[in-house]
Amino acid sequence: NLRCVLTSSLVMAAAPDAVKKRGPSSTLLFLVFLGYIVVRAVDRVFMKRATNSMQSPTYNLMLWNVIYPISRQVVQVGFWLPYILIMRQAGDRRYTWRFLFPGSAAASSKGAVPLLQLGLFSLGDQLCNCLQGPAGAFISQVMLSIMSNTSIIFTLVLSAAFLGTRFSQNHYAGCVMVVLSILVGLSPKLGSNDCSENGVQHGQCLGAYKASDGMFHVLSAGAAVFWYCAFLLSILPYAVGAVYKQHVLQGRDVEVVYATWWSGCFQILWGLLCVPFLWIKLPGQDLPPGRTLEALVDTWSCLCGHIPHPGDEACASSPSPLFWFFIYLFFCVSFQVLGLWLTKYLSAVWIMVAAVLCLDLTNVFGMMPFLAGGGAQVMSVNDWLATALASVAIWVYSFESETRASPEIDHGNDDDGDDYAATSSASEESDE
Repeated sequence: NLRCVLTSSLVMAAAPDAVKKRGPSSTLLFLVFLGYIVVRAVDRVFMKRATNSMQSPTYNLMLWNVIYPISRQVVQVGFWLPYILIMRQAGDRRYTWRFLFPGSAAASSKGAVPLLQLGLFSLGDQLCNCLQGPAGAFISQVMLSIMSNTSIIFTLVLSAAFLGTRFSQNHYAGCVMVVLSILVGLSPKLGSNDCSENGVQHGQCLGAYKASDGMFHVLSAGAAVFWYCAFLLSILPYAVGAVYKQHVLQGRDVEVVYATWWSGCFQILWGLLCVPFLWIKLPGQDLPPGRTLEALVDTWSCLCGHIPHPGDEACASSPSPLFWFFIYLFFCVSFQVLGLWLTKYLSAVWIMVAAVLCLDLTNVFGMMPFLAGGGAQVMSVNDWLATALASVAIWVYSFESETRASPEIDHGNDDDGDDYAATSSASEESDE
């Protein structure tokens, strides 16, 4: 059923294009879709592990706003240089040492692409990182995954409003089930909020989290609510960015690697513009602007496994947080390329569908100490039920394909056909 919907979504995505091109096969789409799920699931686990090791909101804000965007571009160079060489050896002479330069003719099938359009790709991602980075250290892996599923709701609304995508009752039912999965996951904490030693061990305390030292810690009720709200708020700019990426990638047929490179370059700028978030007084953070450079030095020291100040003992892990951060970067670049490729040939909503499935897998990986480290945590019955409910929500969502608005195409005559291109539902295809 899922493979049928992926195939029909490809037809839908290609419909608005004036020049009909042969897209990737349904088998390739299915394999890339599965690859994206697995790679991103591992990426989330290592991101959580690095965040847990830093623990301090100040260190995490500095990591995800300053160190991460720069280091990611360094890792990308190791990916793209072999890619350019391979493409050139395959006979495409557009791929030269100038391929990644501004104004490259290989940027899209329509020629050069304005860099600002690609730069805006990463604005939503960076705002998401800025809010999620500090919050992720104080929320369990399971709840991070379950709350991230709300991205499909934001994306559905935005796609309908700005891309003219039409949805059916199955899509709305799937979104409702995503909300219910969050409530199921939080129900033991909301019902009792028992922060006694026994309640913390059994997942009944809203403010409890398991740190990289393998021990449970308890936040105040106000701090816990703040970090949960900050995480949920972070999903909105991510969803906006996903819809914008679909609009540009499909509208201009942009080369995915070129888009990834320049969106990453601009993400360095967006990260620096987010530095003032460090000066906002947050639970566990009170940094005056004059100590910003000192905070950067302390963050790097923590990342290397040292203890900059008393209370930063979580930094002294073996291997150091830098080791896990580097592994995270490898998977991060991989899943972002796969994600842009899928956005180009499917849709932003289908990226969110893949994200829900991959976050379910993340929950399983989050129980494995060799992946999640000291923060590994066994899923409770409610966690399993919430994960299962989120998966069923996606199953319900996939019963029917989305319907994209198709712009009129000028062929030199007025016989352009209908304004909208509809696709058959997956249930109909599966019955054939």
